Amino acid sequence: MTTDASCGAVRADSDLSCIRRLEFDVPWPPKHVAAYLLEGPEPILIDAGAPGEDGGSELRDGLAEFGYEPADIDHVLVTHVHSDHIGQLPALRDTGATVHVSQAAISRLERDLETVRSGLRETARSAGYRGEDGDDVLEEELESRRRDRRLIDAETVQPFDPVGPVSVGGREFEVFETPGHEIDHCCYETTVDGTTVLFAGDTLIEPFRAGAFQVGFDRGAYEGVEAYDEAMDRLAETTATHVFPGHGPAFEDPQRVIRTTRERLDTLLEETRTALEAIEPATPLSIAEERVGNVRYHAPVLDTLGALGTLENRGSVSYETDDGVRYYETQ
Repeated sequence: MTTDASCGAVRADSDLSCIRRLEFDVPWPPKHVAAYLLEGPEPILIDAGAPGEDGGSELRDGLAEFGYEPADIDHVLVTHVHSDHIGQLPALRDTGATVHVSQAAISRLERDLETVRSGLRETARSAGYRGEDGDDVLEEELESRRRDRRLIDAETVQPFDPVGPVSVGGREFEVFETPGHEIDHCCYETTVDGTTVLFAGDTLIEPFRAGAFQVGFDRGAYEGVEAYDEAMDRLAETTATHVFPGHGPAFEDPQRVIRTTRERLDTLLEETRTALEAIEPATPLSIAEERVGNVRYHAPVLDTLGALGTLENRGSVSYETDDGVRYYETQ
């Protein structure tokens, strides 16, 4: 159950004008990421935009458009620990904002990096990465973990239990645990001027589906699509009518986009099996290349790992392991 909280002056309508969108440029599709300013007695940012000097300028300019500056932000509520959503946390912390992150996400960040390295190496090899390519995957993932640790700063954040509602700045948010895109992703439902809204991060996006990144190349990568589907089950319980996503435009009728997201996941499964049929037996990396062509970015590979895990669970594919590498065949 969510509780209403006034954004400021009482209005007769529900135009949601106290939810302000800030956009940040990023180098990967769709070339932008959104954060949201929720106005009120204690202003709240949902996510914190892209990192770096450009992200800092975009934060200041975006807030200024609505008459704010970083020092006016009292709270930041994080949907998930990806750099384009937490990039300006250090700047906001420095000006006094309290950062709220799920305890599960904090615990994951604090894992010993040598233990993480072992899982990354095992999964990357299982996918078919070898030699320098495998080393590159390993170092990119480890550097991403180090960067996220710096941005979050576990010693100063306010962790919360994602199982129940969370109170931030005098406002209560219902929390939906929505893994798949990221294992500790959370969506937040609250009521604004009589309208129930959902801040969906990257879990629910109208024009496209975010990748099933789940844990990156760590152990559990093959569970990403199952987790994504589980997230849709949970979001089916939302009573929100308006959705504010991390990418793409705000939209209405989340149940419609939940159905579309399930269809997109089904398409991924079909494409993965079709690609495997063309080249079997094949490694996950080869299947991803057959499915999309260029895998310079890891998103298609991680999608493929998640899809193969689901297809295996359904008895549609199986694999044998040779020197740590998985070779899949259809059943």
